[in-house]
Amino acid sequence: MNIKLLIENKGNVYDATSLLEGEVNIENSIDSSAGKLVCHIIRDGMVQFVEGNKIQFFAGEKILFSGWIMKKSRTSEQIITVTAYDQFFYMIQNKDTYVYYNKKASELIQMIAGDYGLETGEICDSIWQIPQRIEEGQTLLDMILTALDLTKKEIGKEYFFYDEGGKLTLKEKKDMITDVILQCNGSIEDFLYTTDISEDTYNGVQLFQAGRLETERLSYGAEKAADVKKWGRLLYYKRVDHRLAQHDLKAIADTLLAEKCRVKKILVLKQMAGDIILRAGNSIMVEIPELAEISLKGMFVIERCIHRFENGSHRADLWIRMEQ
Repeated sequence: MNIKLLIENKGNVYDATSLLEGEVNIENSIDSSAGKLVCHIIRDGMVQFVEGNKIQFFAGEKILFSGWIMKKSRTSEQIITVTAYDQFFYMIQNKDTYVYYNKKASELIQMIAGDYGLETGEICDSIWQIPQRIEEGQTLLDMILTALDLTKKEIGKEYFFYDEGGKLTLKEKKDMITDVILQCNGSIEDFLYTTDISEDTYNGVQLFQAGRLETERLSYGAEKAADVKKWGRLLYYKRVDHRLAQHDLKAIADTLLAEKCRVKKILVLKQMAGDIILRAGNSIMVEIPELAEISLKGMFVIERCIHRFENGSHRADLWIRMEQ
């Protein structure tokens, strides 16, 4: 596969493709992290670049990454490892306070992007207007993800927000379904299936309220006894607003237990011949018969994706969301 790496410095655009050494990795996910490119460039004294320079990576005619160099490290062999991030980096680094009324999540994205000079692409209509919201001292990305989460809870539609080749993009889940089918018949080189209760699994919740007076302490607890018996006590502790009523505390505890009292399942697929159209948020058909305790067949969302390019070959590692 033909690839191209361009770096812009002081108005000059350098083609650094011939200086690439080893693997180029491009990573994206549906969580609150920035898209990332990591590559290794041989220092030749001609191609000049520094932190903050724009960098773009193409596979064929498709731009897979557009961002800015944020980190460089050099070996004694004069090979420079470059780490770059897309626009989400700035949305994570910057905090602000926004108060808004009757605004859709899609409108919030446009407003924040305009205020911070971020470039947008396709932003679909997220339909539901959030009546009122105060976001104080939050990252720009957290504000948007909160708005999308509120929208999902209200109307049942899931949206994915990401940087597509240098443009902030919002699409509904149904519009990111692909016709890609991965099976253990050659399209999947290997897979790793992990079940885990050691990270982010809890069968009990303890909510702590600090009152107006330093001596006043209120708390609320809940647990799933059957799972405590199976796994031992795994307690999730959280400080909450002292003004919350008992029914509010119960709702928070019930939500946390519903989300976290489970065996976490992680499936990583190693695609033998990577498909460059795939990214985090896409839905694909996966068929793996007799996978551990389940026989897997159906449409699944990619929650994390790493494209790997080296010596004309392309592979992809796909983390599949098991909990629908």
